[in-house]
Amino acid sequence: MQRIITESQIPTGDFRKVKYVGAVKDRVDDGNSIPVWAIDSESPFFQQVGAGPVDNWTDVLIDVEDPNSAETLDRLKRAIEARLVQQLG
Repeated sequence: MQRIITESQIPTGDFRKVKYVGAVKDRVDDGNSIPVWAIDSESPFFQQVGAGPVDNWTDVLIDVEDPNSAETLDRLKRAIEARLVQQLG
């Protein structure tokens, strides 16, 4: 499953079963999103979720003005990880 959100939705989003987050522009998913964050089986987030297979987890694409900006990608990654810390305690 996949969903497209805006950056302003990160603080209230549910990222507990998200395996990939990418950045896109103008809500266009052409299969070439810029990677922002991905779950890793060694990640403490993965361990906290008590994760099983990630095959049925969600991909999230975030609609931003400049998905190629390193500053934007870093900001998105920090926001996603902060939200996961909130959700997983």
